[in-house]
Amino acid sequence: MIKTTPWTGGIEEEYETQHFGFGAQRLKISVRQMVEQKIQTGVKDMESYLQESLDLNDKDKMTLTHSCDKLIRLYCERAGPSLDIIDEEIERIVKIPHNVLLPEDEVQLEEISDEDYEKLREEVVSLRRRVERGALMEALLTAEEEELSSVEKVCEIAKKDMEVLDLLQKNLESSDSVKSIQSEVQFVCASVPFINKNEQLDIFDE
Repeated sequence: MIKTTPWTGGIEEEYETQHFGFGAQRLKISVRQMVEQKIQTGVKDMESYLQESLDLNDKDKMTLTHSCDKLIRLYCERAGPSLDIIDEEIERIVKIPHNVLLPEDEVQLEEISDEDYEKLREEVVSLRRRVERGALMEALLTAEEEELSSVEKVCEIAKKDMEVLDLLQKNLESSDSVKSIQSEVQFVCASVPFINKNEQLDIFDE
């Protein structure tokens, strides 16, 4: 009910909030909201007291409520000029002059020298080179790891091939039973994924 200018923000509001924790705009809005709430609470408490104290019929109660609502609007309207004066005082107290620099912003006054700038530039270049070297080393290590993994797979396959050949030779030298050799070879071949069934049969068909 009390006329309140909406919050718009801005550089001054931000600067005030940085220093005080609140800006003039927000403080003025809060004061008006608080005054309006106090007016409403006071009048409504009075209305409740009158309704409880007096033996009123429904029509009288409606009339009392309507009168209290009008009283709230009247109080809020009459509070406007006083709140305008309070707004001016808030702006006078909270507003930070343009020539005043807050302590946390004083660091911005320090100008960087050419020597410091050159040092910073050299550090950036050095960091960039280190990052590039790190990326190159990572790529080389990844390629080497993949190559070693491939070699290990080849060695594993060759090892299994040698086991098959050793078993064949051993059985040919020590046993005359072809069925025994065939059974053992099939068992070994079953554990070697790259030998299929057709290849197992070809060994004994030749």
